[in-house]
Amino acid sequence: MPLYKRKWNCAVCGKPLIWDSDRKTLSCGCETKTNVTFVSMEAFEPLPKFDRKIWSETLTVPIDCAKFLSTEILLDGSQVLFISDSESIFRGNENPAMRLRWINYPEKKKVQLCLEIDGEFHTEKISYNRKNPNEWHGRMWIFLNPDILPKIVEYMKRDPRSIHNWM
Repeated sequence: MPLYKRKWNCAVCGKPLIWDSDRKTLSCGCETKTNVTFVSMEAFEPLPKFDRKIWSETLTVPIDCAKFLSTEILLDGSQVLFISDSESIFRGNENPAMRLRWINYPEKKKVQLCLEIDGEFHTEKISYNRKNPNEWHGRMWIFLNPDILPKIVEYMKRDPRSIHNWM
């Protein structure tokens, strides 16, 4: 599905104008789809085929903590936990944040929500566990403050399959 974005936006809605060369349609944020048999390709630039961000903006929200258990076992038999904590007793505020963005893979006809964790991380050897870490149910934990949930829900309500959002 080769898609092309016009070099200037729609005069009505201000969103990108997208040419789908397979379906022979022009569409934009006005939800207007027009069947067209020919466009001047000088006015359009191709969109990348893989790992395409659907919206140019991403949502970044602060989180309380993120933890990830490494599968590697150290020489002393212990395992390592990677932690980014807003109230770390070792390093203070490590500013953990979660970044959300929609990704489109047109070849596979697949849309995905990507959750990316950012911030400073420190490592801790797991010595306080009562159960073998390989038997734990989870490997990654993200702790969210309930106050940020409305922002996340609002971001996820937007329609990722609406073609005018592809940027």
